[in-house]
Amino acid sequence: MAHYLVVDVGGTKILAAALADDGRIVARHKIKTERGSREALLAQLDIALDAVMAAAGLSKNDIAGLALGVPGVVDSARGYVVLTPNAPLSETPLRELLARKWSCPIIVGNDVNVGMAGEVLKGAARGASSAFGIFVGTGIGGGLFIDGKLIEGFRGLGGEIGHLMVPLGADEISGMLTKKHTFLEDLCSRTAIENQLRYAIQREGKRSILTDIVGDKKLERIRSGALKEALKKGDPLVIDVMRRASYLLGLATASVLHVVDPEVIVFGGGVIEACGKWMMPDIEKTVKKVAMAGTGRRLMIVQSSLGDDAILLGGLALLQQKKAQPIPTFGGGSERPVERPPLASVDKPLDPSK
Repeated sequence: MAHYLVVDVGGTKILAAALADDGRIVARHKIKTERGSREALLAQLDIALDAVMAAAGLSKNDIAGLALGVPGVVDSARGYVVLTPNAPLSETPLRELLARKWSCPIIVGNDVNVGMAGEVLKGAARGASSAFGIFVGTGIGGGLFIDGKLIEGFRGLGGEIGHLMVPLGADEISGMLTKKHTFLEDLCSRTAIENQLRYAIQREGKRSILTDIVGDKKLERIRSGALKEALKKGDPLVIDVMRRASYLLGLATASVLHVVDPEVIVFGGGVIEACGKWMMPDIEKTVKKVAMAGTGRRLMIVQSSLGDDAILLGGLALLQQKKAQPIPTFGGGSERPVERPPLASVDKPLDPSK
């Protein structure tokens, strides 16, 4: 039986897994993401892959394919990581570097796109004609599938809902006092929620049981599990911050509905997995309130059914498609033209004279 390796490169963790051809996860290995340098992170990838192969009793000759989900902008056609705000992999020819050590097929894609492939093919969006994923973790990412095909857009930016612009009032949100506008992930990601809570407790003197839960008065790291525990205990400050985040995510969801009109919207990521019980009702309530008359009530808004396994199973499915078909649906369902400009130039404005 063929075996595959899939790696979820997250902002806080690297999760590597060995999977059998039938979808069974044979072994896992998780380590903390090294955010100091690209070289250190690449070394961690090697360590994680070696460890998971050892745990599964496999060698490189047993591996039929390798897939990686990376947070940020990825040119999946070239396996080139363009921009990763939460990991030191920007401007990295990742597939090329991995190909020096691995002779099997290699897929490098945006983590949410790979995760949504799992949800579309094996999870919460299975059977849907169209689906949009919103994954809330260290940052916020999105992915769009239509008729089973990933829509990445011309520059690979398709679905990047975390960079949806949000206007702010002068005193609207603690810790954002100097900004006139910001991105959705600056307000609703785990990092943003952590920053807002830290600001409210340390700068504004507000009280929260988080200091007891985290066990660190400096609150240097507030994990999703700590947010869940605070919500369960009814902490007023955490409830307030999470409700605001849910409201803004609801507005973003309504925008997706109006622009894309998907059959299903799937919410996932560490924050949703931990706190979805409290957040999802508020998100749905906001969508129904602000969406075009009647449309919000017919939209299916669901929580990921695969959790941490979404990227693992999505990577497996994409590798199996790549093996079975010369052009996998991961690339948007069609072969890209040779003259397409490389995504490394994504920050350069278009010249209107050309």
